[in-house]
Amino acid sequence: MKRITLTLLIALFATLALNAKVYIRLVKSTSGGHTSSAKAGIRTSVYAPLAYIEDERLCIQFPVSTVSSVVITNDSTDVAILSETFQVESTDVSMSVATLKQDHAYNLSVNAFGTWWVGYFDYVVSSAEQSIQKGFIGTIDDPDKERNYGLYFVAGNASPGWNYGVSGIVSGQNYGTGIYGSSLQDEGFNTGGRFAGLFHGDIKTTDAVYASAYNTLADSRLNKDMEQLENGSLDNLMQVSVFKYGLKQFDVDNGDNSTSLGYYNDDSGILDKEHYGLSGQEIQQIYPNLVTQNQDGYLSVNYVEMVPLLIQSIKELKTELDNTNAQLELLKTGTKVAIRMTDQAVLFQNTPNPFKTNCIVKCIIPQNVKEALFCLYDYSGRQIECLEIHDRDNVEIPVDGYGLEPGIYLYSLITDGEIVDTKRMVRIE
Repeated sequence: MKRITLTLLIALFATLALNAKVYIRLVKSTSGGHTSSAKAGIRTSVYAPLAYIEDERLCIQFPVSTVSSVVITNDSTDVAILSETFQVESTDVSMSVATLKQDHAYNLSVNAFGTWWVGYFDYVVSSAEQSIQKGFIGTIDDPDKERNYGLYFVAGNASPGWNYGVSGIVSGQNYGTGIYGSSLQDEGFNTGGRFAGLFHGDIKTTDAVYASAYNTLADSRLNKDMEQLENGSLDNLMQVSVFKYGLKQFDVDNGDNSTSLGYYNDDSGILDKEHYGLSGQEIQQIYPNLVTQNQDGYLSVNYVEMVPLLIQSIKELKTELDNTNAQLELLKTGTKVAIRMTDQAVLFQNTPNPFKTNCIVKCIIPQNVKEALFCLYDYSGRQIECLEIHDRDNVEIPVDGYGLEPGIYLYSLITDGEIVDTKRMVRIE
């Protein structure tokens, strides 16, 4: 059996939320009797009464005192449900509507100043917990249709910059949101603040997102199992490749076999620009928790959470530089003479470090060493050069930075076939 639910509660009134009142807009009847055939609009006349439901009572206000009659009929049968005539002239009248059925549609006819005013409403009880004003409710569940829209609006041809497909405002002083969207089929929750928009679920865009600030929750009270990050971020990040690339357009299914729909907006210029980033497949091998496979099967990288890893790497590099500087200070204070007398080979940190053009690597090679080698590697372990050192005792090895790309390199001192030590050097722009 075809599964379709189409609930259209079309209200012929503007649903203005004020306290817990549900307003019913009234228009002058075009047929001379109490009928709901006329379309509702905003208050079209200074003589039009104002009607609303509050606390299970129908309240009607008139601009001036008048004798009035009120008739409520069933929308489907046009049978009168409630009817009352107020003989005494008044500007405010009210009557109980507690006998009306919840979520049923009714016609309202009000006679004032000898003229009938008509309206249409869906009876929804308002309470302190929930005030509901519904002008249009559409629940569409039709598997035989290519497209289902809960709401579809188009705006245009107004003043430049003043066209809104959807506009929502949260009024008053309490918490809320102007627009709420959810992919989880819920009816919302306490927003905990005032927001222009709140989305419960993933948000996807094929173009740029503009913002003056981007804040990520970072309150320790919302976290569990917090631990200080251990050293090792620098080594891990050195395995990550940084790429420059261009985006390629790809087609997405738009439900129409005769045409294709491009994922990116061709007019935005995003396809013409050079971009910089990482490979999701590569990051997945090193930091799998930072990679997500989207619903479309493609990988995304959480660049925001890579920032703490970069900070940790900077701290590790700073520690290494501090240790190197401490060793250099010892050399300046006279330990050089003591080192000359040792029978052990020693490799020191290059100076300066980091360096732009050239640097010097100092080492101590005892006289009894038969063969000494200075070897330079990139961070992946590929050997760049390996020089035989013929001098002994205090030795200085110049390194030409012009032949090296900016990055981190490793260098080793090898004596008689054994690695004495390996250190890092940093070449910068």
